[in-house]
Amino acid sequence: MKKFVAYLSVTVSLLFGALALENTTTAKADSTLPSGRYDFAVTQKAQTTDMQGHVTPVILDTGTVWKVNSEFYHGNQTYFQLAPNVLVNQNDGYMYLPEVGDLTVIRKTPAPLYDHNGKLITDRELAPGSVWYSDRAIFVDHMSFNRVATNEFVSIADVD
Repeated sequence: MKKFVAYLSVTVSLLFGALALENTTTAKADSTLPSGRYDFAVTQKAQTTDMQGHVTPVILDTGTVWKVNSEFYHGNQTYFQLAPNVLVNQNDGYMYLPEVGDLTVIRKTPAPLYDHNGKLITDRELAPGSVWYSDRAIFVDHMSFNRVATNEFVSIADVD
């Protein structure tokens, strides 16, 4: 009798767990993002939410990088899906496209640098003709940038 109760208990638990999983993973967004092509770089400790907007126990550490599956909209906020029922707010970091290569500054004057929000960095520039390694590309305010340092980006108009 004890074995029967144990099997019944496990079966019911698995059934309810499977139903809960089914309910959380069937929501889809009308996302134009190709799944797994973009990454999300966390720039501040980020609390995640589920598909219904409830806070989850998953907290993302600053400096970590996650694959983006889709994007979702809750109210006026954009969220990126990192797992079947884990979303992160776009304000907790930035999405990028991994692109690795060397860039050469083509300007005759120093090329300005920007942070991941597209804000001008006023105390550093890239020398004309200098070559820089880049590992990612971002799109901010209708402009494209390539990363040349941890939070320093150069406009693609200034490099080749």
